[in-house]
Amino acid sequence: MFSHKFFIEHGYVSVENMEQVKLIPVEKLFPSSANVRLHVAPELVQKLAEDVALRGLIHPLVVRPEGVGYGVVCGRMRLEAIKMIQREKPDVFEKFFGKGIPCVVKEMTDREAVELSLSENIRQNSLTPEEVGRGLAKLYEMGLTEEEISTRMQVELDEIKRFVRLYARLREIAPIVAESKPGRPSLAPKKRVSRTGITKVVRAVEELAYRGVISDPESVVKKIADAASKRGLSTSELDILARKLREQPDLAREPERVIEEISSEDMVERIVLLKRHIINYIDEYARSNNMTFNEALNKIIEDYLAVKGVAA
Repeated sequence: MFSHKFFIEHGYVSVENMEQVKLIPVEKLFPSSANVRLHVAPELVQKLAEDVALRGLIHPLVVRPEGVGYGVVCGRMRLEAIKMIQREKPDVFEKFFGKGIPCVVKEMTDREAVELSLSENIRQNSLTPEEVGRGLAKLYEMGLTEEEISTRMQVELDEIKRFVRLYARLREIAPIVAESKPGRPSLAPKKRVSRTGITKVVRAVEELAYRGVISDPESVVKKIADAASKRGLSTSELDILARKLREQPDLAREPERVIEEISSEDMVERIVLLKRHIINYIDEYARSNNMTFNEALNKIIEDYLAVKGVAA
């Protein structure tokens, strides 16, 4: 277990704040209401859990007292990784965290906590554009001007406005936005579009609006979301749509048509394991032919099948 000296030597806490490092039981920790992270990708948690299981926790969590426990302001993914270790490797959990989780405890207002959470994650580039926009919007609602937010977060004013607009667009279509999963969204009563995929599309539409190509991004986003929901487009299919919109801006005037074309390809996502050198080859092929990775992989397979006389 790490000592106070370790945290001081590595710059995680100063001597005068040394007493703020506490070992807190995992059951007393939960995501703070001020934490700006909305989504925690299971594959990233798994990767982080493997690293923590090998090396221990390098950076303590930053928490504040909330209710009967402590809200994690910075380190939500680390917390999820520790919980995964507790479930899957109890002996490792006991070795590193049997006496508690190393935390830096701070008294913070809601605004200070949102600022800290957003600042750390922007610096690490670990948030989705939606999460950044939501965090910035919260600071605006808490009384900071866009100029003050720009100064405090060290983010360009235009970037702040762009992120907030994107978040506003996503809020408008929130009822049909779902978490991202491989394959097409479920055909349950009301189809939902992938959150990751539709975020990429909204960013493409915002870029077209910024360039003056379209004048009514709100209606374009709504049309696309409705059509994508009806067709049940997957994350990768929405990724293809976003690229097509950037390459052929006129498609934004008829989004339903291009969505129908994409869905008619009848693509299905599958998680596969590829050798690294094969992935590198496909990446290079995709770049040289201005394709996405998925498009390049399909083209390579189709060409091979054509040589073998098999209809793709």
